[in-house]
Amino acid sequence: MKDRHFYSIDILRGWVAILVCLYHLSEGFLADQDVLRFLFSRGYLGVEIFFVISGFVIPYTMYLRKHQYSDTGTFLLKRLIRIEPPYWASILLIFLVDYISKFFVHYEDKVIHVDYPNLLYHILHINDILDEPWLKGIYWSLAVEVQYYLFAAMIFPLIFSESKWLRYAFLFAFCMGRWTEWDHSVFYYGCHFVSGILFFQFKTGMITRKDFFIAMVICWGITFWCFDLYHLSAVIFAILVIYFLNYKIRPFIFLGTISYSFYLIHIQVAWVLMDACRRSYPATHPYYHMTLSLLAAIVASVIFYYLVERPSHKLAKRF
Repeated sequence: MKDRHFYSIDILRGWVAILVCLYHLSEGFLADQDVLRFLFSRGYLGVEIFFVISGFVIPYTMYLRKHQYSDTGTFLLKRLIRIEPPYWASILLIFLVDYISKFFVHYEDKVIHVDYPNLLYHILHINDILDEPWLKGIYWSLAVEVQYYLFAAMIFPLIFSESKWLRYAFLFAFCMGRWTEWDHSVFYYGCHFVSGILFFQFKTGMITRKDFFIAMVICWGITFWCFDLYHLSAVIFAILVIYFLNYKIRPFIFLGTISYSFYLIHIQVAWVLMDACRRSYPATHPYYHMTLSLLAAIVASVIFYYLVERPSHKLAKRF
C-alpha cells in the first residue's frame, strides 16, 4: 500500500477538535438565537467522527505491524502509554485551574472537593458503568476509545479474516450493537467504528472497490436507522475527507498533531477563560471572548503536547 501515513486524518482530527470546542463555547455562552450557536449546534458529532477515525487507524496500525495474538499485550501497553499520561495530566489541570481561580474575585467562593473513589473510576474509565459523574463530560468518549482498543485486540482475527463472509457477519453484528441500549459503550457506536474498519479493508486491498461501496452503503443505512441524519452526515463527511484530502497542508496537520491535547484541555482553558471574560467584561461582544479563548486553548495545547503528550509517545515507542 503506497500511503503509509494519511495526512487527511491529521487534518480531520484538527478540524474536529476545534469544532467540538466551538460547540461547547457556543452552547455555554451564546444566546439561543445567535447565528454561531446555530452553526455549531451539531459540533458534538465531532466525537463520533473521532470514532470513525479510530475505526480506521487501529486496524491499520495492526496491519502495518503484522499484528499477532502474541503482540496483544505490547499493543495495548503502547496505546495506553500514549493516551493515559496526557489524560491524567488533564485531570490534574482541572484541580490546578480550580485552585488558581480561587484567587480571582468571581471565583473566590469556589469549593474544591476531591472525590478519591471517583478519581479511581476515572483512571479505570468505568464512570459510566458505575453511573458516576465525569469530572469533564468529554472523558466518556476516551472511555469508549479504550474499550475499542481492548475489543480490537481481542477480535482482530475477524477483521483480518480471509473469509469475507465472516468479516461481513462480524461487522454487521458490530453495527447492530446500537440496539444494546448501552449508551457510551463501544458497541453503541459500532456503526461509526465499522465505517472506519471498512475503509481500512478497502485501502489495504482486502475488499474490492465494488464490495467497499456496497458494504459502506449498507453500513450507512444502518447508521441512519440506528441514529439519525446528522450522525450519518458526520460519518460520510469523515470518510470523504480521509479519502480525498490526503494532502500535506502543514497548518492543519499541526492542529491534528496537537488535537488530542487540545481535546483533553479545551474545557479547562477555553471554557474557564470564556467564563471569566463574560463575568468581568459582560458588555464586550462574546465573539471576541470566544476568539481569545480558542486561541488560548490552542497555545496551551501546544505547550501541553510538548510537555506531556509527546514524551508519552516517545515512551510508547520503546516497547
